[in-house]
Amino acid sequence: MNAFKPQKELQKIIQRYVSGTATAEEILFVEKYYQYLDKNADILNQLDADEIAKMADVNFSAIYAKMNGYQKRKTIRLYRYVAAAAILLIVYGLTFALLHQTKPSLKTVIVTKKSLDVLPGTDKAVLTLADGSKIVLDENTAANISDKDGVKISRTKDGQLVYTVLDQGNLKLESAISYNTIQTPKGGQYQVILPDGTKVWLNAASSLKYPEVFNGSERRVELSGEAYFEVAKNKTQPFHVKNQRQDVEVLGTHFNINSYLDNNTIKTTLLEGRVRITNGQSVKILKPGEQAIAEVSGDGIRLATGVDTNDETAWKNGLFQFNNADLKSILKQLERWYNVHIDYSTIPNKKYNGMVPRKAKLSEVLKMLEKTGNIRFEIAEGKKLTVSSEK
Repeated sequence: MNAFKPQKELQKIIQRYVSGTATAEEILFVEKYYQYLDKNADILNQLDADEIAKMADVNFSAIYAKMNGYQKRKTIRLYRYVAAAAILLIVYGLTFALLHQTKPSLKTVIVTKKSLDVLPGTDKAVLTLADGSKIVLDENTAANISDKDGVKISRTKDGQLVYTVLDQGNLKLESAISYNTIQTPKGGQYQVILPDGTKVWLNAASSLKYPEVFNGSERRVELSGEAYFEVAKNKTQPFHVKNQRQDVEVLGTHFNINSYLDNNTIKTTLLEGRVRITNGQSVKILKPGEQAIAEVSGDGIRLATGVDTNDETAWKNGLFQFNNADLKSILKQLERWYNVHIDYSTIPNKKYNGMVPRKAKLSEVLKMLEKTGNIRFEIAEGKKLTVSSEK
């Protein structure tokens, strides 16, 4: 029996495997470990934020290409196991033993995870229909929600709220249009497909008011909070998003609006197409990669160019992404997503760069923030989070 030392030596084994210089025993070791992961997929669920962050240091594509010839029939699933294997080998620093037998067996020790503290948000919201009735949207909600006046409202298996126009001849006149509102709580998010096919991703603590069907010369919705829009093109029926003092007019485009009241500004970031921003007497037309910043209390609009749109839309893709972000703005995101109460009176002036998965537990995110400087977080009963600077 040969015992392999953790971390550094394990990294070297992976590197030799990829480069084709590994010994027969090392090749057998790596491939048996991947087979082990293939039969124990639940290990993937044990990865936390620190481990996922280390994925950038692993050459997954090279390992995948190497393994592709080894196990062709499982290539789609294999990539996930390769990634997990590399992370577990490098991060956990486990010691493995490979027995020299005709049919080798692999023994491994999995580190026991710490107890949970505050779980991340989930897909959940409340839908308010025109008659005032409220429907809780979560994994237990029925697939068919409503089917009347020529419009069907349903929930898909993956948690989307979908509006489908069934009978154009049975639609209500413009003067009698019914409005619905979908509202996400702190710790919730949801996706809506509007009657015209427009897709809207709603972030935590946000709401969207919209008609059950778009009639007339334009399409109008009202937003509070943050949402990402992929507007269905219709040149004869412009799409408008109203939030507080601002109006965003589009024909067909992808953009993100952040209009949380506690931010004191409204940020509209354009990814594709063109939009016209109106705030009081000020008007700006955005091009892709530009951002309009409007003060909630004023009429002016500032234009920022060369914006990293990935920073603004990371939440939609399951990430917190920080690019020279101040701690207070980061904590506001955590407060909404984890539904915690934060004492902002002792927030130090710190800037952060990095990326954290939104599926991580709160303690894992805070641990990563603590590692970047002399700062400490404490979670008390009632999900109260305090921040302090260490001397």
